[in-house]
Amino acid sequence: MEQPGNIYLQRINGVIDHIREHLAEDLSLDALAELACFSPFHFHRIFTSLVGEPVNQFVVRLRLERAAALLKTSPKMPIMDVALECGFESASGFSRAFKKRFGISARSWDRVSMLKDSKNGQILEGFHRYSIESLSYIAADNPFEVRLRELPVQQLAYIRVGNSYEGYGVAEAYERLIAWYGRQGKDWRQATLYGMSQDDPEITPLELCRYDICLDVSGQRVMPAGEISIRVFPACHIAYIHCQGDIYQVDRAWQYLYRYWLPRSRFQPDNLPAMEIYRRQPAELGWEEYDIECAVAVVAL
Repeated sequence: MEQPGNIYLQRINGVIDHIREHLAEDLSLDALAELACFSPFHFHRIFTSLVGEPVNQFVVRLRLERAAALLKTSPKMPIMDVALECGFESASGFSRAFKKRFGISARSWDRVSMLKDSKNGQILEGFHRYSIESLSYIAADNPFEVRLRELPVQQLAYIRVGNSYEGYGVAEAYERLIAWYGRQGKDWRQATLYGMSQDDPEITPLELCRYDICLDVSGQRVMPAGEISIRVFPACHIAYIHCQGDIYQVDRAWQYLYRYWLPRSRFQPDNLPAMEIYRRQPAELGWEEYDIECAVAVVAL
């Protein structure tokens, strides 16, 4: 029999997935509690206990971080359109919330450059941040080819890792995930591995960044168990770069995709996590070298 704590975790993970994919919709306490099959009174306390933030604070933070990301990746998008897409009903409400969160108004937000010495963005130790001029040279040399393709609806088994930039949490979760898959009588070599970044580390405080390590289990009879949750990931159109190399090459590819290619394209990011699609898994390569596709779901402007 499934332990109650695991059932709670799976329900809350489902709520988090719903929030992220429906930021413009009704995310009231009552609506989310109903989704989780808890009373509002208990849901609020359970969510806060497992996530570390009250649910309303969590919703507002994700809406604002989504808005901040859209302002960067879609510099021509009107601010009011950004506000509406992220679930704010008025320009004044959005402006107040944005300034409270980031310390500056949305109109003053730098929609071109990286966040630098700001309490909002955080430079990850050891990573070089390329200027727009540097990325222009990268574009001229064209080391990265951005391609487009459709991803079908998928059923994913995943472990959600909190504070994912700290320690070895992602690597350890991956080992547990493929061990669980093996206990189902399945071969991990036959399943596509995804890493999904739920948050932007240049906007979200690092201790709140979440990363989902996922296996595609579409068409298979598997059930959630323990920390393993199951979700349906919607069909989407992705822009991606095939990247082979170390973590710094992966970081360079992400910067090129988000900071150079996307603002100059005819697309904007869809309201889905950034994806790392592993062509070869860490069980083959380890965690020092990568053979992945850096992918972002996109929609036409």
